[in-house]
Amino acid sequence: DLAGYCRPGFIIIGAGKCGTSSLYQYLVGHNRVAPAKKKQIHYFKYYPRRPMSWYLSFFYGMEDFLSSGSLITGEASPGYLPYPDVAHRILSYMKNKAN
Repeated sequence: DLAGYCRPGFIIIGAGKCGTSSLYQYLVGHNRVAPAKKKQIHYFKYYPRRPMSWYLSFFYGMEDFLSSGSLITGEASPGYLPYPDVAHRILSYMKNKAN
């Protein structure tokens, strides 16, 4: 059960030395964007067999998220770009998230 978890509204699919970190910092610099507890989670590349609750534990819980006044949260993982299977895993996650 994933109730109570705050799901990311954006995932920056980056490559090393291509501005992924800068883009992430610009986004989370806004007072209505909550950063992940860890920027480079790499769930979809290195840890896809771990439960989704493990991944979502890197984001604030729903109560903390709402009390902060944030509207969105997300993460950035440089190194995703060269791996097409990562994009497919993220797409599958996003499709399931919509249901």
